[in-house]
Amino acid sequence: MTDVVERFVDDFDHHDPAIGPVAHDVYRAMRDRCPVAWSDRYGGFWVVNGYDEAHMGLRRYDLFSTSPSVSVPAFHLDRPMLPMEVDPPVHNKYRALITPVFSPPRMLALEGTIRATATALIDAFVGRGECEFFSEFAEPLPVAIFTAMMGLDASEVPRFLAWKNAILHGMGQDPEIPKRATGELEVYLYALIGERKGEPLDDLLSVLIQAEVDGEQLTDDEVYDSAFLLFLAGLDTVAASISLQFLHLAQHPELRDRLVADSSLIPDAVEEMLRFESLVIAGRTVTEDTDVLGVPMKQGDRIVMNTVAADRDPRQFADPDSVMFERNPNRHMAFGVGPHRCAGSHLARIELRIAYEEVHRRIPTYRLAPGAEVHRHADNVHGIDRVPLVWDA
Repeated sequence: MTDVVERFVDDFDHHDPAIGPVAHDVYRAMRDRCPVAWSDRYGGFWVVNGYDEAHMGLRRYDLFSTSPSVSVPAFHLDRPMLPMEVDPPVHNKYRALITPVFSPPRMLALEGTIRATATALIDAFVGRGECEFFSEFAEPLPVAIFTAMMGLDASEVPRFLAWKNAILHGMGQDPEIPKRATGELEVYLYALIGERKGEPLDDLLSVLIQAEVDGEQLTDDEVYDSAFLLFLAGLDTVAASISLQFLHLAQHPELRDRLVADSSLIPDAVEEMLRFESLVIAGRTVTEDTDVLGVPMKQGDRIVMNTVAADRDPRQFADPDSVMFERNPNRHMAFGVGPHRCAGSHLARIELRIAYEEVHRRIPTYRLAPGAEVHRHADNVHGIDRVPLVWDA
């Protein structure tokens, strides 16, 4: 294990499929050896692994810009994903278009729908005493809610997920994979934008089409750029969070049993598990010569803020590799910080809370299937492909 970790530390590539299973070992070694590291991959980029440094970097958009891309290497786009890949004050104008849609009151109004969806999914497998938790619950729960919000055809979900997986998780296999998927998704979304312009619906895509910035309606390109970002985020991050968090709980029955016995722990448990299983490695571009922890950086350098590593920084969190539901304070960066903080965080928290409530109420003895092999992946967004669970039916 030590040799593997050292190899990754010396030649860091978050897209390498082999890094997933040892990611936290790699990040721990990087924090200890080089809180600010350099990798020669993808033309070279910096990696910030410490909490204070990443927190500063995500806030200081004047020094570390989201333009031209939040991905290292950049997504195959000619224009920025809006509003993520533009900074204030331009960012504020586009962010304001979607903020009301994801406001706490509107998200709370979805609680009944989210709970009914979770209940129906559990109904389908609870009597079997086993399930593949990722594909039967963790993924379809947030995907069903998001596709309805976007006005996407639910029958097309397998194709949507294939595009999302190729774009977000295909780089380590072949750089052409995300490029091809982006091209196919572009054709689909532009066609859908054309349909909604002719026949608007009560969905997020129609909101974008009818929105105005500085008194002008968004162009089709601007609608597409915003929809592309929402598509990737809405289909991936919550599913990854649910699956990784329940994998850990399934492997630690003492934690699971506490939640079964006392549901009042769930809100704090969700926050702690968000910290423990942070997902996102966020790319930035240095806007002027500066230094981080005494390390000089040049204008134009690419840099990633590794919140996955930062949220286990012992300088910020006592015993960071242990789950403590009562952790207070718990200033994790699972949703980012600063102007680009995740707009969908309110929805994500509700979906996670309901998942915890319903699963622990109805399947209190779930555990990882004996002999099951699970494989974590890293990439820009951490995740896992399958979580086989069993329980006492």
